[in-house]
Amino acid sequence: MAKKKKKKTKELQPNIKVRLDGRTVITVRDPSKLDFWREKYPKLEILEEN
Repeated sequence: MAKKKKKKTKELQPNIKVRLDGRTVITVRDPSKLDFWREKYPKLEILEEN
C-alpha cells in the first residue's frame, strides 16, 4: 500500500484591500508594499483589513 503524503499548511498573511483610484481595487499582503502604493497613489483608500 502506498504512503499518503502530508499536506503542507500555508501561513495566512493579513490581506489589506485598497482602492487606488475610482475603479481600481487591489489586495496587498505586505504592509511595506502598502507604502509603495501610497507613494504612487496619494489618494489611496484602505477598504478592509483582515
